[in-house]
Amino acid sequence: MSVILMLRIVTILTASALATTAVAEKRPNILFIHMEDMGVQIPTYGDHTVATPNLDKLAAEGVVFERAHVTAATCASSRGSIFTGVYPHQNGIMGFVQQHGFHYREGIPTFVKDLKAAGYYTGLTYKYGVESSHYKTEPVPFDFHPKYTENWLTGAKGKNKPKIEGKPPLVSYSIDNFKYFLENLEQGQPFYFQAQTPDTHHVWKRPHFIRQGDLGWPYPEVNLAKVTETPGWGHALPPKGELRKTVAEYYRAIQRVDWYVGRILALLDEYGHADNTLVIFSADHGPSHLLRGKTTPNEDGLRVPFVVRWPGHVKEVGTRSDALVSFVDLYPTFVDAAGLEIPDHLPGFSIVPVLQGEPSQRKHLYSAFVAHTTGIHQYWPTRTVTDGRWKLTQHVFGDGIRERYPDGNKAVFSLNRQLSELPADSLAVKLAKRCEVPPAFELYDLQEDPHELVNLISDPQQAEVEERLRTQLQSWRRQTVDPFVDPDFVTRFTSHYMQNYNLWKSLGGNKMKEKDALDFEEFIPNWDPTPYLGKKDQ
Repeated sequence: MSVILMLRIVTILTASALATTAVAEKRPNILFIHMEDMGVQIPTYGDHTVATPNLDKLAAEGVVFERAHVTAATCASSRGSIFTGVYPHQNGIMGFVQQHGFHYREGIPTFVKDLKAAGYYTGLTYKYGVESSHYKTEPVPFDFHPKYTENWLTGAKGKNKPKIEGKPPLVSYSIDNFKYFLENLEQGQPFYFQAQTPDTHHVWKRPHFIRQGDLGWPYPEVNLAKVTETPGWGHALPPKGELRKTVAEYYRAIQRVDWYVGRILALLDEYGHADNTLVIFSADHGPSHLLRGKTTPNEDGLRVPFVVRWPGHVKEVGTRSDALVSFVDLYPTFVDAAGLEIPDHLPGFSIVPVLQGEPSQRKHLYSAFVAHTTGIHQYWPTRTVTDGRWKLTQHVFGDGIRERYPDGNKAVFSLNRQLSELPADSLAVKLAKRCEVPPAFELYDLQEDPHELVNLISDPQQAEVEERLRTQLQSWRRQTVDPFVDPDFVTRFTSHYMQNYNLWKSLGGNKMKEKDALDFEEFIPNWDPTPYLGKKDQ
């Protein structure tokens, strides 16, 4: 063999190796399809009330995680944990933002900052959910962020204030904006995009969400005969009359979600990004206005769908995983997928190893709800822990310390009406009373009782389980420096909350402006990671 031929072979092999390395080192895009107020009422999780072909296809191409939990069943706190990777009492967003007074601790890290520093182009549609005029430096500085009703494609490129007539079709606009985002990416630049719509946010009957004539719509009308359960209630409350129609509207919104997912994934494929994009589909918490979902520690408030597709990185596609997933695991997952170091203060775990077939490091899921909006009926601190089968809930104001709903039940009218027609000793009425005036602790076997109908607290047969989970929850609360462990703090915080509540009412409640924002500064110190360094969830 001649020297020249050998040199050519070496050159070819070297070039091939370099090309292989370049492909291996190519950073993936990340697409987080994030819905509002949507539980697991889809065929992927065994509910066949309506068909969701696009979500079915996504599941067949990836992994379905059986049990994923948000950190609190309320929008702001859940989203607060997504961006920061820590729990609400750690990051400051213990209730609603803007005029309601909660906000991030000054200086807190977010994965958006990390990805941007690594060269990612970032964008989202619809809302942050963590907005506040308090911030000196924007903690989630997305590059592309249309406001709620803005459609980038209706105006000239680069202008973000187009004129809008009438009610905007928000789902269609969200699709338009993702298309604009992809069209204007720099060649080869990796991206993070958070694709969101308000479809499943109550009120569900909003026909203007879809632009008339958009491709692939309509889906068939919801068959009322198939609406046999009220989400969160199991067999305890089969929906009838107006309640059945109301629940059917929720399923109609799920159909719009499925349509949206199909259009978003089609755009990803159209622009050539499907093979190099980590896709996660989930929601910020479960369905609203049904008493046992949103704002509660019940499974139908905390448990959300979680489907992951990542071509070439999922060991076995079309499978289901029993690995537990918390929303504090999203930050480490995103930076890990991007090839970045996982910050040492984060309590969560990257799911990338799980996708590749390794066992999960997470043994328990935790939640930490404090408040929703400022209404006093929505201030109700709870903490939960589950190992996937057994779940313990602690109500800080349990055992009748204060009724949860002194201003009236915030369930939908049709639910209240149906409950009022039932006997006082019916299971549904007893469950409603348990929601309004809960015990200090609740214990459930989620394997046998997924809807949490039978409270097993103080059951002697489950004494070992109860003690184990009580110890685990207390340990986690101290590890995460949960201030609500301290009774004096609870008294001081509650007094301050009541003062803010009275001020909120005097200023017009939800009609007040952010310039009149309530003050929780005393309870939101500047960010200091020191107490959390090296402490992982157990």
